[in-house]
Amino acid sequence: MKKNLILMAAAIMMAVPTLFTSCDDDPWYWYGDNEPWWYDYDGSNWGWNDNDYNQGGDNSGSSMIDEAEVLQGEWDGKMIYTNGDTGEQSSFYANMTFVRNNSNAIKGTGTEIDYTLDSKGNVDKQNAPLKFNWYIEEKTGDIYIKYLTQNKITFVMDASAKEHGFWLEENKCFQGYMIGTNNKDMIYIDLSPVKNNEAKKATRATTGASRCFGSSIISTISTGKQALTSRR
Repeated sequence: MKKNLILMAAAIMMAVPTLFTSCDDDPWYWYGDNEPWWYDYDGSNWGWNDNDYNQGGDNSGSSMIDEAEVLQGEWDGKMIYTNGDTGEQSSFYANMTFVRNNSNAIKGTGTEIDYTLDSKGNVDKQNAPLKFNWYIEEKTGDIYIKYLTQNKITFVMDASAKEHGFWLEENKCFQGYMIGTNNKDMIYIDLSPVKNNEAKKATRATTGASRCFGSSIISTISTGKQALTSRR
């Protein structure tokens, strides 16, 4: 796995030379008593729904199955993690793999590996794999992710949000915001699909047009020094 990460990391460094450039006017900064915009995503409206995860998602409409088919597989790229209590930001690379429960499911399991690179583009530091569960909300297309950590921190990716939602495009990109629902943290991702991976199982035949989900207008962010973070 580490060898694969080194190869992917080298490709990222060549394709995106300014991946971690600093930017003082990023929209996610806040000061004093001003609360971050994502604090509105509270658990009462956006929390993990055990009914949806445990009972729904096996016989949904074709559009949600399409979304799950595009999401499944291995993704790799940039991740920026913001601690909502302190404002501390951590920038690193992440490799995320989404696996569906079955061929008709819009839910499943996943693994995330966070890592940093040295000046030559080789993997410098790497965290232990993080396990998570995920599902797509049948009515909205929102993506929910619950990390299987001690505190079971949960995030939502809002399909209808314009600037702070997500954009998922088949064979191209997975970009956007993961907003904490039972925590105050926020994650920004900018990932590309990893080609020829085993996690991408056979999918239904399509017309050949690229399938897209979410909003293509995403407010991007960047930050400076790389640093891994621990999940609570």
